Amino acid sequence: MATTGKLNGTIMILYVDGTAISSTTSHSLSYEMATRDATTKDSGGYEEVLESTRSWGIDFDGMEAFNDTYSYEELRSLISQRSQVTLLFSSQVSGDPQWSGKAYLTSVSLEAPLEETATYSGSFKGTGSLTATVIT
Repeated sequence: MATTGKLNGTIMILYVDGTAISSTTSHSLSYEMATRDATTKDSGGYEEVLESTRSWGIDFDGMEAFNDTYSYEELRSLISQRSQVTLLFSSQVSGDPQWSGKAYLTSVSLEAPLEETATYSGSFKGTGSLTATVIT
C-alpha cells in the first residue's frame, strides 16, 4: 500500500548499484531544465526563452564509519575510477514512486571536526534520463 499523508523523509534511501549508502542523514533529488535564449528585437525589452536540455542529480550527506558500505574512501574511488553507477532513490514501499538512472559521482568531501561525528557529503550528476516508476 502506498505511503499516505506527509512523507517522512527517513524512509527514502539512496542505492548505488543496488546497495544502500550506509549512515546517510539526508538526500536531495533535483530535476532541472535549461533554457536557450529566444530574445529578439520584437521582445519589447523582455528576455524570452525556449526549452533546452534537462538534467538531474542527487546530493547526499551522512555520518562517516570506515566499515560502512560506501564509506568516504569507497565513494572517493568512484571518482578516481570515473565509474558510472546506477542510482535508485526509493522508499521500497509498494505503490510509492521511485526514481532511477545512470550517474557519476562528481564530488565527495569528508569533514572531521574536533569532538564531533565525522560527516561526508557528495553529489551525483545524472547522465541520460531519470526514470520514474511505481514500486510493485
